[in-house]
Amino acid sequence: MNDPQKTNILIVDDIEENLVALEAILESPDLNIIKAHSGNEALSLMFDYHFALVLLDVQMPEMDGYETAEIMRKNEKTKHLPVLFVTAISKEEKHIFKGYEKGAVDYLFKPLDTQIIKSKVNVFLELFRQRESLKKTSDRLKKTISNLKRANKKIKEQQQAVIQEEKLKVLLQMAGATAHELNQPLMILLGNIELLELSTETPETLTKYLKNIKNAGMRISECVNKIQNIRHTETRRHDSQSTIINLDQ
Repeated sequence: MNDPQKTNILIVDDIEENLVALEAILESPDLNIIKAHSGNEALSLMFDYHFALVLLDVQMPEMDGYETAEIMRKNEKTKHLPVLFVTAISKEEKHIFKGYEKGAVDYLFKPLDTQIIKSKVNVFLELFRQRESLKKTSDRLKKTISNLKRANKKIKEQQQAVIQEEKLKVLLQMAGATAHELNQPLMILLGNIELLELSTETPETLTKYLKNIKNAGMRISECVNKIQNIRHTETRRHDSQSTIINLDQ
């Protein structure tokens, strides 16, 4: 059974006694040791389990350890899976180099030394656990960034809604103030026009009425310009106060 709380190790040997002996050496509460009796069986198990390490016997019938490792290196899922070759072959360099060429990361020589096996296996188990921990941390960070992006988008939408609401309030307030400002010069303008219509005064007095009309007209023009500038002024003011973190950078 594949216990997700345990780390999976695959041991491969065509001789059952060798598998039992290796399993006894490696046995640990935090390890799930899976056994395979051939290269083909080992390759099949690699698609069913997530292994930290493979201990692979070199001398096996049909498909030996070198062939098995070579096939592993050609598959995307298993190409980076560490392989420790277990062998009784001579320690001559030509045999060792052949194993490294096929993808071995290290050798275990028979007769097996318990301390050496445990030491080498523990090194690769620790590396595996560190990689898994980094991967989980990376996945959590990606999820957090994704959540922050969604939250950031929602904040932008809410902020835009608030800005539009504030703009409307400001527009209404300024429109009311501007209407009040318009009212006085408009009354002056209308009053002086009425006086002109009824007047029998001298030219000097008429000139005074015309000057009042001109001044009132200029004040009305200023108020109209204020109304036209309200939107642009308020937009710049709100935009300068708005700061959103860009998570895509």
